[in-house]
Amino acid sequence: MSQDVFNFNPIINRKKNLEDTIKGLVPHVLSFIVSEYCKYGFLLAYEKDLSDLKGLIEPDSIAAEDFELLEAVDDEVVQLLLNSIDKVINCSKTFFMINNLDEFEVMENEEYNQLASDNYYIYIIDWENKDYNDVLINLNAVYFTIARLLYHTASQLRLKEIELPDEFYDDEFLDKYSDLLDHKVIANDKNVALLYDLIADLNADLLDIDRLS
Repeated sequence: MSQDVFNFNPIINRKKNLEDTIKGLVPHVLSFIVSEYCKYGFLLAYEKDLSDLKGLIEPDSIAAEDFELLEAVDDEVVQLLLNSIDKVINCSKTFFMINNLDEFEVMENEEYNQLASDNYYIYIIDWENKDYNDVLINLNAVYFTIARLLYHTASQLRLKEIELPDEFYDDEFLDKYSDLLDHKVIANDKNVALLYDLIADLNADLLDIDRLS
């Protein structure tokens, strides 16, 4: 066997490991997004149906799995947030399926979780929410930053790199945002296409929220 083959195999292995790592962080990003929508659902509910819990349980401390508690809340905006949560969960299930990933193994991986957390904190910030109307207004920013987070993660998949080039941050997302919402950005990668579709699908819920406010 030639020396070239020995030199080439480690490169292939590193590339494969990197691609696996990027795929592994995606479900963690989606899990963070579920938690974010869940938090805002409870912030809204605390101002009305669940006002007795306000000040007793911080929305940030509520596990994402507890979003089902919001199903009994009689608020159309909360129900639209639950609709968004369902879309993200379905996206995650599809991602696991098409990539033949073991959900437990992926979600227990601390490296994947940390990389997803790095993505999350680039974009997601805590907005000041004094009352119901504040939360309602801030949902536009919440959905927009989540779209940016999803586009960042999709770009990692597309470029097969965790560290994105500096020029990526120079308004690339803003240049493509309208086309993303209209499903006009074509992706050759099934995983990238899945996240692009999710961006547009979540925006549909935001439009419905805006019509209610």
